[in-house]
Amino acid sequence: MIVGNPSAGATRRDESEVTPDARWQGWQRLRSLVRKEFIEIRRDRRTLALIVAVPVILLVIFGYAATFDVHHVPTELVDHDSLAVRAALGAHGDFAVRSGVAGNLGTAEADIQHGRVAVAVVVGADGRPAQVLIDGSNLLTAMTAERELTALQLQSEGALPAMSVVVLYNPSLRSTTFMVPGLVGMIMVQVALVLTALGVVRERERGTIEQLMITPLTKLELMIGKTIPYLLIALADLCFVLLVGWGLFGVPIRGSVFLLFGEAFLFLTATLGMGLLISTVAQTQLQAMQMSVFVQLPQMLLSGLIFPVASMPWGVRWLSYVLPLTYFASVARDVMLKGLGLGDLWSETIVLAGMAVVFVSLAAFRFRKTLD
Repeated sequence: MIVGNPSAGATRRDESEVTPDARWQGWQRLRSLVRKEFIEIRRDRRTLALIVAVPVILLVIFGYAATFDVHHVPTELVDHDSLAVRAALGAHGDFAVRSGVAGNLGTAEADIQHGRVAVAVVVGADGRPAQVLIDGSNLLTAMTAERELTALQLQSEGALPAMSVVVLYNPSLRSTTFMVPGLVGMIMVQVALVLTALGVVRERERGTIEQLMITPLTKLELMIGKTIPYLLIALADLCFVLLVGWGLFGVPIRGSVFLLFGEAFLFLTATLGMGLLISTVAQTQLQAMQMSVFVQLPQMLLSGLIFPVASMPWGVRWLSYVLPLTYFASVARDVMLKGLGLGDLWSETIVLAGMAVVFVSLAAFRFRKTLD
């Protein structure tokens, strides 16, 4: 006796018994569920804002601001017989020649070291070859300058003196030498911003924030206690990245390590303040993660980490100047590649300190208000 599969037969009978009315009711239920989801998305204004804002920001940044084209490279001349060279560089759209001239080669090197110019042309007297100094710490600018100067020399058909190019601080124009100092800041942003933003929200979701509030801890102590671990973790990451960059990729550290850590502390304090501020606004860990991404994207794309800030249109360039990573990436490159000291970086230091005070103050105000 052959016994069939009763479950298969039952399934066939059930499917055959589905009436058009039942199918219509199923579609109605599905439509109601989809409508409910859209209503929830519409009511969640934070998520809705991210859904709209992130694509717009990415479109604007990549289509308008994030460009590898470098124009108006700051250039100066060390004068011997510079009329022909000045005229050629002035007619070329990619070089912005400073009025006047540097006194000597030492002055030109100092101007490049301190970021006042990116290119210095030492014009030889009596038709002698010209020496060109290029700041190699800014990779895209250096590559553009070297390429355009070579093309200018070929186009002149001997009207300009031969040029000997010397690239300072990154002679081989290695991308790792350019990227690693900036990535130091980006990695710390990832750690400090995201972990801090999630830390307080996680406590709130689990209901343990109320348990902490009934302890003898003051609100200030609670805020500091929530941020110190992430500060230490980020500083440990800084040590690790510096060791890997130096040992594995050969990125030099020509300046003071203590100065670099001091600047990193100011930068991390500002970033932790931003993360804590996000944690007081977000209601869930998902919202905190979304808002962290919303803050990270501009820092990665508009800070000069990849694309030169000077090449960005003014319509979005101003955003670069309100991002802490813009200043720390510049400081890290100046300390690691150029060996600059605090006296050369006082303006960036003041800005980072100011940002740290502003973001921590706002975060403390919101944090206390949230706990009340």
